[in-house]
Amino acid sequence: MRRVSRKTRARKDAARPVREALMRRHGRCMICGHSPKSPWRDKPRECSQLCCHEIACGSHRQKALDQPCAILVLCWWCNGQRVTDKGEWPESRQLAVLKRRSPGDYDLKAYNTLIGLGPNRITEEEVGAWQGDSTRPGYSN
Repeated sequence: MRRVSRKTRARKDAARPVREALMRRHGRCMICGHSPKSPWRDKPRECSQLCCHEIACGSHRQKALDQPCAILVLCWWCNGQRVTDKGEWPESRQLAVLKRRSPGDYDLKAYNTLIGLGPNRITEEEVGAWQGDSTRPGYSN
């Protein structure tokens, strides 16, 4: 098992209250709608537990730990099986889910600033291309 540095542990501990508040506020997966209260029927109960998924990846992930504009609340199944394929789930698609499920947290300018690779790294047009995407029919906020 890989050891976590003191700096990383401190960063995660500092972000915990924000992440727990997001999970309480949403209460279910932003992609599929499952939750501990409404679990998957065909999967182990643990798959419906909620977690926070950082949209930003790689070296930018640590910056996103406590930024609601860069976090999706997902069930363990979606976090571990769906969004892992970056070809199928690019950042723009993940941001579209955030925009649809939590418009108050969606802030593309803040997200692009957080990543630091230019204000137009991801555009509204790229996010908008996923707006018609339906991940689970009948699930709405």
